[in-house]
Amino acid sequence: MNKDFAQLEKELAGMIFEFSEETWSNHTDGTIKDLDLFEDLKYDSVSLVDLLISLEEKYDAELTGDMSDLIDNLDSLEQFMDYILEKMGR
Repeated sequence: MNKDFAQLEKELAGMIFEFSEETWSNHTDGTIKDLDLFEDLKYDSVSLVDLLISLEEKYDAELTGDMSDLIDNLDSLEQFMDYILEKMGR
């Protein structure tokens, strides 16, 4: 994994926790990617949209195309980060 990609992943995780009711310090690096966006991180559809809009603005990427599909199919932090990175072309 190259350094830029690892840094981008860490940046994304930081923003995800910033919009969450949970704090990163409550989890180990090994368990963070297994967290559930809705149950563990307490996201709801509104907070998820807020996060996606912030990510779109920061990375100049289209991320909010089909929100219902996103909400229905992505649960873990790892799946969500993979989705974001794919949309960003990484």
